Amino acid sequence: MKNIIIVVSFLVAILSSPVFSDHHAPRVSALEMFQCSFADGKDMGDLKKVASEWDGWVDGKFSDAYTAYIMQPVVYNGADFPIDYIWLGVAENHQAMGRIKDQWFAQGAKMQKKFDAVAPCNASSFLTSMELKPYANLGGPGYLQVNACELNDGASYDDLAAADKKWISWMTDNEMTLGVYRWFTGVGDARASTTDFYNIYIAESLEERGNAHDMMMKGGLQVAQSLYSELMMCDKPRVWMSQPSGTVTPS
Repeated sequence: MKNIIIVVSFLVAILSSPVFSDHHAPRVSALEMFQCSFADGKDMGDLKKVASEWDGWVDGKFSDAYTAYIMQPVVYNGADFPIDYIWLGVAENHQAMGRIKDQWFAQGAKMQKKFDAVAPCNASSFLTSMELKPYANLGGPGYLQVNACELNDGASYDDLAAADKKWISWMTDNEMTLGVYRWFTGVGDARASTTDFYNIYIAESLEERGNAHDMMMKGGLQVAQSLYSELMMCDKPRVWMSQPSGTVTPS
């Protein structure tokens, strides 16, 4: 599953799965992601100044809603992630994201130069986000625990959707309060990447994340392994702090 056609087929299969025959299919959104590093002498303070200027400038420029976040690594291995931050943009769907990009390219050249002067970005990509369990503070700051996963050979989309439904039910029954999302890779992903999707758990604080970790050690991990071990293989997780950088109201 290393091209956009197969990723779309994957999503269509999940959303049309009998597991969601009760018309409660998960919400799907479009993402854009930029991986960036600070220019010499620049830091997060400089970036936030430009982001604040962008937040004022962008009003009335986009015809679709768009929410931006700055993501900083807080628990990670720098050798694996030699970047300073990720700019994450969220739109309702990929058509809306396309219109936003068209409008940005038509109007945003001067603003882009200001971002580039602070922290040029060496990679960008489009992804698709599927909401499995809503984050209570959606639109606000949070801590994202992320790991990259590959779907096992022979695993079906119906199997994955059924496992998700059982896992979210367990989380709800046991009052594990994290939001849960799955981000599917797409256009712009590295050619050598074997990642099919990212599993995302979002907490409002590191304390909340730590409580969920303790719950996993007391039995949650065994439940998750029983549901997913035959369906996917995932790498070790890392944690990013995500802060909202602006919300665009449609013009």
